[in-house]
Amino acid sequence: MYSHLPPLNALRAFEAAARLMSFTLAGKELFVTHGAISKQVKQLEDYVGIALFIRQHRSLKLTDEGERYFVHAQAALQTINNATSDLITQPLRTQTLAINILPSLTISWLIPRMEEFKSRYPHLYVDLSIGDFEVDFNKVNYDIAIRSATTVPKAANVLTLMDEDLCLVCSPELAPNLNSLNDINQMTLLQHTTRPGLWQLWAKSVGLELTTEKKFGVEHFYMLSQAAVSGMGVALIPRFFIEDELKNGKLVLPFKADFTSPYRYYLLTPKSSNLPLKVQSFIDWLLELFSPYRQ
Repeated sequence: MYSHLPPLNALRAFEAAARLMSFTLAGKELFVTHGAISKQVKQLEDYVGIALFIRQHRSLKLTDEGERYFVHAQAALQTINNATSDLITQPLRTQTLAINILPSLTISWLIPRMEEFKSRYPHLYVDLSIGDFEVDFNKVNYDIAIRSATTVPKAANVLTLMDEDLCLVCSPELAPNLNSLNDINQMTLLQHTTRPGLWQLWAKSVGLELTTEKKFGVEHFYMLSQAAVSGMGVALIPRFFIEDELKNGKLVLPFKADFTSPYRYYLLTPKSSNLPLKVQSFIDWLLELFSPYRQ
């Protein structure tokens, strides 16, 4: 494709010598000897088949061909230098990373961990917003969205983050009243209102017939966790949402009754064959966080 490209080192030697009008000064600039510059220039002249310098006693002068070639060679090297500099310094420039994520995931889980991401990528300005609507990247200016759904979202690049593995939790004050699955029917069921069928699916998976009519509905998982911590009833919540509450004892598992819901968490990006570095950086970091929960 580039059948007439000269040796790059020879071109650099010629450009420096032509600019400084000295093989000696060119050698100092490029950290080589006077003889090495002279040899490189002679190699270039042999390559093009034309003398580029008139070598006078203790001085240099460009030939007419050398002067014309110098203008183009210097411009080409400057273009390569600028492109390389831009590529190297790009990660250091302040860039905006627009992320739209589910409310529960953002408020109770992601925000407390974002400082670590910011310390790793200080050049990124994160614009974080919440939402659970269907994402159309042709209409919204997001780099990344995270959604949960029972089917794979369309019209976007999709990365499956994890299944929604739910665990049964309650406050430590309620736990002594839960000795078997049947005791669930004496409790208030804290219900995710946008997923009203979860309790029935859970009961079917563990072989329990739900008879209680006591229910309390909230819209998001972080609200469910707060209601459970307050002792209002039992809840089905993804483990990763409540790791801190389980560690500090605000929530407990009265008995093992885990359940994988029909929902999965997906990371969405605009349709493209190549992801920007800022997007890939966030994805790599997020996958590190989710690694304990990914199968």
